Formats: sequence, C-alpha cells, structure tokens
Amino acid sequence: MIRERDKAILKCGFLIVIFYVAVEHLSLIKSIALACYKAISPLLYGVVIAFVINLIVVKLEQYMTKGIFENQVIRRTVSIIISVLILAGMITIVCFNVIPGIVDSVKQIAARVPHALDTTGAFLEKNFGISKDLIDTVQNFKIDEDIVNDMFGLIENESVMGAIKASGNVVGSVVSVFAKFFIGLFFAFYILAKKEAILVWIRRFMESYFPDNVAAELEKIGHIIYETYASFISGQCLDAVILGGLVAFSMGVAGMPYPVLIGVIVAVTALVPVVGAFFGGAVGAILLVMESPVQALTFIVMFLILQQVDNRLIYPHVVGNAIGIPSILIFAAIIIGGEFNGVIGMFLGIPFTAVIYTLVEMDMERRKKKKIAVANQENKT
Repeated sequence: MIRERDKAILKCGFLIVIFYVAVEHLSLIKSIALACYKAISPLLYGVVIAFVINLIVVKLEQYMTKGIFENQVIRRTVSIIISVLILAGMITIVCFNVIPGIVDSVKQIAARVPHALDTTGAFLEKNFGISKDLIDTVQNFKIDEDIVNDMFGLIENESVMGAIKASGNVVGSVVSVFAKFFIGLFFAFYILAKKEAILVWIRRFMESYFPDNVAAELEKIGHIIYETYASFISGQCLDAVILGGLVAFSMGVAGMPYPVLIGVIVAVTALVPVVGAFFGGAVGAILLVMESPVQALTFIVMFLILQQVDNRLIYPHVVGNAIGIPSILIFAAIIIGGEFNGVIGMFLGIPFTAVIYTLVEMDMERRKKKKIAVANQENKT
C-alpha cells in the first residue's frame, strides 16, 4: 500500500513535471489556447449576452405569475423579448439622444478654445503671477510647416496596396466581430430558453463523473460565481447611472455647461469601481477649465461631495457585499485586469477576485474547523 506521504510526494513531483513542460512549451500552449479561444469565441459571446439578459429575465419572471404567464413557455418567451427590447431601447437612447448632445458639446468646446485660452491665461496671470509673455508663447505656438510637409511626404510615399490591405483588414475585423456577435446572440437565446434543462444536464454530468462531495462542492462554487457576478454587474451599472445622473442634475441646477456630456462621461467611467469615477471627474474638470477656471474648481468640489455621498450611502445599498474584499485586492484586480483585457478586464477582474477571495476564505474556515475538531479529538483521547 502506498502511504499518504508517498502519495503527496508523487503528486508534488507530477505537478513539477507538468509545470516544467508548460514553461518549456509556453509559446505552443499560448498558440493552441488562442486558436481554441477564436474557435469558441462566438459561444463565449453568447454566454456573456445570456448572462446579462438573464439578469433582467429573472426580475421580470418574478412578476409574471398569473394568467397566461402561468405557462412556463409563454412566461420565458415574453420575458426574453421584453429584456431584449429594454437593452435595445437603452442603446437606442444613447445612440440617438446622448451621442448627438455629446457631439454638439464637443463642437461648442472647439469653437470656444481660443476664448478659453485667453480666460485661463488671464486667470493664471492674475492669481499666480505667471508671465504673460509665456502665456502668449503657448497660445501662439505653431508647428513648423516643414515638419508638416515631411510628415505628409512620408504618408504619400506609403504603398497604396498597403493602405488598401490595411483597410481590408479593418473591414474584415469589423465584419468578423458582427458575425460573432449575432451568432452569440442566437446562442444566448437558446441558453435562456433552455437554461433549466442545461442546468439539469450539468448537474447530471457532475454527479456521473465526480464523487458526490466534489460535485456538491463544484455546484456550490458555481452558485457563488453566479451570485457574485450578477450582484456586481447589475449593482455597478445601476450605481454608475445614479452617479452620472446626480452629476448631470447638480450641474444643471448650478448652471454649469455640458451637464449631459460630463454626466455621461462620469457614468461610463464609474463602471470601473474606485478609480473610474475620479477619472471621469478629472475629464469633466478639464472641459470646464476651458469655459471658466472658477466653474472647474466648483465642479471639483461638487463632484467630490457627490462621490462621498455615493460611496457611503448609495453604493453599499445598490451593490451590497458583492465585492467585500480588501481595497488592496481591488486595486490589484483593476491593474491586472486592465493589463489582460483593457477596460473590460478592469470591470470583470474585480468580481473574479471577489470569487477567489470568497473561496479562499471558505477554505481557510474549513481548515480551521478541521484543526479544532482534530484537537478536540486528541484531548478526549
């Protein structure tokens, strides 16, 4: 019989060999993983879309309990259609109402840049004693015409075929993304329509190929992952909309310019917890400086107050304990997630870290109870 110590040594040796082989063939493993990801990416899109739509479907089905909605097929079909219409309506509102307002605001900003430079220069000279000659030099700065001609000369010397090829690659990429999106959308509809049957099959699969305790543990982990991501995504989106709305409303009441533009910027950037909203506030302050430095300072004070109200009163009730992890781990998740997949990685990295943190906490608690039980057993003997 192999002793427990020998088993542990064999497992450790096996893991070391696997790790060594993986490091030696890292490029091959990376290329295989990339090829697999490209192959299944439409299905992954479908899973993500289904997850987001399901957050609305679940809420709607809680109120569809009477009349024709007692039929599961009708209830599910109607809830999916309404959920898709809600998301499509939100996208339509952004595209046809908010974006034109943003474009108009940007045009107004561009038209007022010269006046803004004069106002800023006068403010700096009056309050900080900065030399007017330096301000005039900055305002009258021009790029050397020869440099511009050289740049355009380089552009003109580029191969026309190269430009056509680059354009073709861009068009091909856009078409590929749209194709994957629509394939994923149909796959998402199937997942939503058959989610109970899919869950039953997954449970049967785990019970058939894993021991009962392992299957139960995997099901528990899956439940934690779903609850964490569902609470975080829905709560974070709602909180971002609330904060952006408060900023736009407060700016409108105070008579500040660009309330819709800055409110949307704050709402979008606030999707990234902790640091996102501050980035949006900084962008808003920069836009207002062009109009009036005093208004920019007023906005900064107002934004900091609203941010504190959101952090202490709104965010805890909206998001709850979805990211009940130390601040240092939140910053680490933002940095690492951003390195992996940009803004999306920053957004999704936090609930992922929360899941890992929760599982580690549960494991430590289990080990602690086991040690206590062993100590009590030894005391009895």
